[in-house]
Amino acid sequence: MAMSDYGANDASINRAQGIENPRGQTGSLRRRAAAIAAPITAPVGQAIRVFCWGALTLTAIAATSGVAADSLAQPPEATLESQAVAYVQFRQDVEKIEAIPFTSAETTREAHRLLTGHDANDLTVGWMAYAALIAADTEEFKEAIEDRVKSSRRVRGSRLQGRDALLAELGENPSYGRQLEGAQAAIERVLKMTVADGARIVSLGEAFKQQAYAMQKTSWGKARISPAQTRLSEAHAFAAGRSYPTSPTLPQSDGKGVATPSLASLPGDWSPEWGSENVAGPADATSDAVMDRVLNLAVRYSIGALNPKIIEVYAQNRKANQCLSMSALTLNQCIAATRTPYEEAFCLGEHGLNDVAECIGWVAGPVAN
Repeated sequence: MAMSDYGANDASINRAQGIENPRGQTGSLRRRAAAIAAPITAPVGQAIRVFCWGALTLTAIAATSGVAADSLAQPPEATLESQAVAYVQFRQDVEKIEAIPFTSAETTREAHRLLTGHDANDLTVGWMAYAALIAADTEEFKEAIEDRVKSSRRVRGSRLQGRDALLAELGENPSYGRQLEGAQAAIERVLKMTVADGARIVSLGEAFKQQAYAMQKTSWGKARISPAQTRLSEAHAFAAGRSYPTSPTLPQSDGKGVATPSLASLPGDWSPEWGSENVAGPADATSDAVMDRVLNLAVRYSIGALNPKIIEVYAQNRKANQCLSMSALTLNQCIAATRTPYEEAFCLGEHGLNDVAECIGWVAGPVAN
């Protein structure tokens, strides 16, 4: 494929980063409304058409640019928990927006501020880190890691055993985690979380789109609001001033040399069950590369073998990152064409929520429809 989810060869990345190596269709998550009672006004449609040029431009830039592993910035904290915070904060913002009643123009203003306050790369890395925690928290996968750590089986051509042998195999073959017993169970758990989260986000997105029609019958929903540039500047100032909440302290070991995050013991927005319960499954991964990276991170987390470079290299999902960047562009362009709260509501539902759900959920395949 023209754009690999792996990017550079992982063995090459390992060598470049000094990482251990002893041997040397996008599935849409949208539920389109079956019938539309009233047309969305022209400015919103114009903004959507304007986006086509911007999306093509971004695609061209992305297709011709690459990121060298040795140019990656070091995160302030090299833990999966600290990286996953970005994704959990998006969940928290969805919860806040769900709780806001549609009673005034401040509803769409607050939703706009919250949805703009997420960086595409941070959200992508956050999902990858959280997915890895889900995998590491899968009982069958954890037991397989424990067995491999205790095993006396050596890596061919070396004397490495146990944990060292496992690290050597991960360094040599980035998809080695898939060979462990329980890997499929871990993947299925990640996909289930992804589909369920997407369904909850899309449910809110569709609610905003439906409210866009209902708001046209209210005086405040049709009233002129502040200029678009003022609203955009306000939202971006809010985003610039945000900080991520402190990551929770997760268990480091279960006494057998293998850590488990015990996500079920954390607050609801960290729970694997945060998403909607009304989803069809099981889902099938549409990117082995992304799942291989998730499993690789999960194994390394479990045996305490993560560092900043490892996380930066493996917590990548280029397709999601580019998609999220484009959805942010679309949202800005759509908001720029709005004059009333009801128009804002449509933009936020379609581009601030539905598009984000699709960008994050593409790995789960067509079952996410």
